[in-house]
Amino acid sequence: MGRESWARPAVLLNPLEGDPTDADSHIGGPMLWPIDSEWPSCDSHGEPFVGAVQLYQRDFPELPFPDGTDVLQVFLCTLWHDVTNAYGPDVRLVWRDSTTVFELIEEEPEPSEQEERYVPTVNVLEPIRYTEYPHAYERPEELRDLPPTSGGTKIGGWTCWGDGGPLTFDCPECGAVQRQVLSLGTHEPSGDHVEWNFGEYGNLNIFACPQDVRHPIRLWID
Repeated sequence: MGRESWARPAVLLNPLEGDPTDADSHIGGPMLWPIDSEWPSCDSHGEPFVGAVQLYQRDFPELPFPDGTDVLQVFLCTLWHDVTNAYGPDVRLVWRDSTTVFELIEEEPEPSEQEERYVPTVNVLEPIRYTEYPHAYERPEELRDLPPTSGGTKIGGWTCWGDGGPLTFDCPECGAVQRQVLSLGTHEPSGDHVEWNFGEYGNLNIFACPQDVRHPIRLWID
């Protein structure tokens, strides 16, 4: 296979400290959440999820938005969960149509207890778009000289595997091979870290079904 067959588009979110609103794409800022919808809560711990990431289609058209949606909202339960291969936060994805939100929730619920290592700081995003190639030990010989797979917070691209990979995951609903849709990084290439910490300073990788991203997701910390 040629070099182009290994290339995947990726978008580093490139977080920077800021003061976003619910109308912005961000990490750790206020969520566009309607007053008449129940805020997500954790089935295991009974605590409300924390709004972690919000991404608008106008800013990130690379995301696989289902028809009729234009916002991806990522929520974390900031307590320990058994996440496939490690302990980490639980994750819930909400794909929303922003045009149907007319009145916002007055105050976002806060959990009574949290693991501070999973709570992000508030950041605006200055995305960097680029082409990414797989991790060094997944590449053929002729690609070994290319830059390493990024471990920063990103959309798409390849998984920055540690000792646990590379692996593939099948959608539990339809059997399609899942693709990494989003990766939350402990360390950013810019050095402007979000101050969350996954596993041994790794990434929380979120895999979704390419047939329907609303099928059950798979988490992998590496």
